[in-house]
Amino acid sequence: MSLLGPLEVNVRGRPMPIGSSGRRALLVALALNLGTVVSVHHLVAVIWDGSPPRTATTKLQGHVSALRQSLVRLGGPDAVNVLQTRPPGYLLCPHLASTDLARFDELTRRGANTRLPDEAEQRAAVLDTALRLWRGTACVDVTSAGLTVEASALDERRWRAMEDLAEARLVLGDHNAVIDAMEPLVRQCPYRERAWEHLIEAHMGRGDIASALAAHDELCDLLAAGLGIVPGQRIRRLVSTIRASVRR
Repeated sequence: MSLLGPLEVNVRGRPMPIGSSGRRALLVALALNLGTVVSVHHLVAVIWDGSPPRTATTKLQGHVSALRQSLVRLGGPDAVNVLQTRPPGYLLCPHLASTDLARFDELTRRGANTRLPDEAEQRAAVLDTALRLWRGTACVDVTSAGLTVEASALDERRWRAMEDLAEARLVLGDHNAVIDAMEPLVRQCPYRERAWEHLIEAHMGRGDIASALAAHDELCDLLAAGLGIVPGQRIRRLVSTIRASVRR
């Protein structure tokens, strides 16, 4: 199942029609918690955005039944076990179902376990593979407000992986790739100091001291205006090194 973009479900390599927005919300709620029981109460809340009809439990059972029928039609009788009833709710079996989110998390854990500078190439390869799994905003076509909040929380994992990848690419001397990745990230998330740090380092790595200092000044202005603070010690130390090199 693909969550890192528009919702897609494939059974034995064939796309499975999902149907109504309620069924989409049900699948996403279960897939975001792969292998964990999600209660009927929570499923009802996210499917109907906190305003369920009196027949919500019955309708939920109907959604589950319809999805199981689709699974069996494409995957055979055993596919019914993908979506299991487990009090107090339902779960997607992690041994029978997989998601791109679970794969992303596995790859980013592997990347986090690499050591720099010795394993920079391994980290870059693993994290590049992980980030290529993203096809856009997670669960972008699911209309449930509650699930939109849950899915948007996945962005933090994506951004952290982007920063980890940039760190490895700096070691490898791939400064242009770091700039290409960090520039849009600091525009989208202007208070991510680690992204700014990598951007400044990349400009410095290219020998573009003016751009490095300009990025630092822009960050200072943003932090002062928005949060009333100055950049952290790592960036201050980095910029001090840059300015010292200019004076020499």
